[in-house]
Amino acid sequence: MDNYFITKPPYTKARHNQSLLKLVKFLNKVFRKLKLGLVISPIDTTVDMNTIEQRINYYHLLNMVIQKGIAGDVVELGCFSGQCALLFEKVLEQNHSDKKLHLYDSFEIKFAEKGNVEDVLKESFGLANLRLPELHKGYFEQTLPGQLPEKIAFAHIDCGHGGDKLQHKEIMLFCFEQIYPKMSPGSICVLMDYNDPDVNGPGHDANPGVKLAWDEFFKDKPEQIVPLYGNQYFHAYFTKQ
Repeated sequence: MDNYFITKPPYTKARHNQSLLKLVKFLNKVFRKLKLGLVISPIDTTVDMNTIEQRINYYHLLNMVIQKGIAGDVVELGCFSGQCALLFEKVLEQNHSDKKLHLYDSFEIKFAEKGNVEDVLKESFGLANLRLPELHKGYFEQTLPGQLPEKIAFAHIDCGHGGDKLQHKEIMLFCFEQIYPKMSPGSICVLMDYNDPDVNGPGHDANPGVKLAWDEFFKDKPEQIVPLYGNQYFHAYFTKQ
């Protein structure tokens, strides 16, 4: 097995301009020479929904769950065009795992993609020659209560909308309420946009409702949050005790 696929389409949609890459390489060389401690690692957020650092983290966390034999399936709450989902399914198939991948999304939002986002997702899975996951189309309050698998081994929550933080907090709390009881001991849940400035340092906090929901839901629970380096994007995970 290898994870070189995370740098290639359709796992990344970026098509980098070679002249720009040469300029970035030159600037990074200058920064190193001047000992400024700066590194440019550009990502077009209208193209890629995650960074290469995040994809590396996803790869190893899901591999760990599979190799430890944690019971349950894989779920993603908020999949959009399926960039993370492609990686999850690729890892499952590399491991010859019988775990199923379940995706939950309204599939209504259009963002820097041509055509219907559900069609884009299906096309990407076809290009990658991967099995199409179980799609649960609708709002979370319609799908999660009756359509989650009985046991969950790995979850990814990425339902940020960049809107009101308290509204987003309520969405996250609902997600936690639905998946937490079904998570097997040793299972892992990754939270996109979890940002703790005390750990991560300053940066663009796109969806502060994630941390607000974590602080409230897990205040009386044994799980600990582990912030992960994701370059321009924030994320973290916890392990079910």
